[in-house]
Amino acid sequence: MDKYSRLVPLEELEKEEFNSNIRRYVDNSPPAEPHDVYAHLHGGIPVAEVDSMADYWKNYSGLRENFFKSFKTEFVQYVARIDAKEDIKRMLDESVEIKAKHEGFKKSLKAWWKLNLPSLEALPKKQNVYDLYHVFSTTIAKNLSALGILDDFKSRGAFASYWNTLFTDLRSVSASGWNAELIPDEEILQSQFPDVLKELRDNETRRDELEALFEEVNDLEEGVWNEDDYEVWPKDELAEIRGRIKLLGGELKVNIRDFKNKEKQKKALLKSGGRILLIEKEMERSEGNANKLEQQITSETKRFVRHLELDIKLKQCRKVINEIKERKEKLVEDARKKINEPEAKRLILERWERTLYLTVDEYLAQYQHTLRNALENLWEKYHQPMHAILKERDDASKELVGYLKELGYE
Repeated sequence: MDKYSRLVPLEELEKEEFNSNIRRYVDNSPPAEPHDVYAHLHGGIPVAEVDSMADYWKNYSGLRENFFKSFKTEFVQYVARIDAKEDIKRMLDESVEIKAKHEGFKKSLKAWWKLNLPSLEALPKKQNVYDLYHVFSTTIAKNLSALGILDDFKSRGAFASYWNTLFTDLRSVSASGWNAELIPDEEILQSQFPDVLKELRDNETRRDELEALFEEVNDLEEGVWNEDDYEVWPKDELAEIRGRIKLLGGELKVNIRDFKNKEKQKKALLKSGGRILLIEKEMERSEGNANKLEQQITSETKRFVRHLELDIKLKQCRKVINEIKERKEKLVEDARKKINEPEAKRLILERWERTLYLTVDEYLAQYQHTLRNALENLWEKYHQPMHAILKERDDASKELVGYLKELGYE
């Protein structure tokens, strides 16, 4: 195959002194990046470069027309919906053509799985892991390669990756049957204690959100943060306001103590028949100062009350997570005891089927990603021709001249 292998004559090997380095005989380097000078100067995307992506247009029928429209002879343009490079990813993600094609793979895999499920179910009895590999790899490669995107080699590679993932499980089932020990802890909890697992995940999600919130304000550059735009406070700002509250609290204690002392003096004067007018004024002044200090403390505390609420929620989330994790091992152990062989078989086979879909999905996602890269590359090369760059430069120059005139420099 081109760029993979070729027959090399003995004379050529001898000329290379029988050096077996493959790169000496097979060049698998990518072709040079094409650039159309006319397109760079006058705009448009060369049809030839779009045609070179024929494999994608063949596999995703109708997709090409969603992205390109006619422009000039031998040139096209991106459609109006693509106004920025980011629109390419959005349109690919929303593409019904891509979804339909990938759905075809899922249907084919479902049909293959249903057809071959009896062979997997008979594994403990027949103990034929290696025989199944050869049979399965041939049939699944034939099914997948017929759909496009994955040729025979990639289809076999996808199946090999899938089989290697499950190989330990397959051998264990072949030797010991459908054992609940093969079921991962998360799946055990999901099947027997879904509420506990949901509570754990919900708290982990909320914990991550809150931690991100606190980390964000602490990573801000100096002078960026203000309390009107953020729910939580940076550590240094929080320490500062708490320091002020502590000082105000100290002053409040002094005033309260002073008031109580004067209250005792008043009682003593009353007993002795002395005049209490002066002491009452001093008590009134102490009480007034204490009230002002209490109001200041309340006002300052209200400023970061939301921060305190979120901090309490974060601590609660962490506490719940730790409690669940501490008893998770016991829950899993108890759950395994409840699972009989038929239930274990069902859960194991469901995971094997899920893994098959996920493995192929990874290959399809990679194919879609290379398509996105190719489309974004065309955008980066041709979306702004020379005359647009020159116009942008001239407009910026005129704008600068206008500013200079307003400032009196011309």
